[in-house]
Amino acid sequence: MITHLRQSFTQTALGSILWVFLLSTIVYQGLDIPFHYVWNLISIGVISGIIFGIIYPYLWGYATFKAQTNIILSTLINSFGSLLAVYLFSTDMFHLIKGYTLLFILLTLVGHIIAFYFYSKYQNKKLANTLNKFSKK
Repeated sequence: MITHLRQSFTQTALGSILWVFLLSTIVYQGLDIPFHYVWNLISIGVISGIIFGIIYPYLWGYATFKAQTNIILSTLINSFGSLLAVYLFSTDMFHLIKGYTLLFILLTLVGHIIAFYFYSKYQNKKLANTLNKFSKK
């Protein structure tokens, strides 16, 4: 489990850092940015790595919480991490969207409920196929 989560974190963080640097290159094309801002971009990648490379795989693959607990934890962690990432990317953008935080959290909750429905349907189908394979032997 630890090896899987470490590898997942590394891949997700590195991919996110590259993605954020690419987006920043497009957004800030031709502008000089201070060197300390690079650390903000790296921090955004690390936040993504922690959320999507460690927390999500742990919650949905290893933890034994109820589905409602996983959905609520995922929603809160994702919302907080996303707001922190937006703040690190641009404080002006953060101040622009902070009034919509509750709406943002509710949309994230709905998204997690829908994603859980499809995830559990996929897991049940995979489990049924595995059980059918063993029962035919």
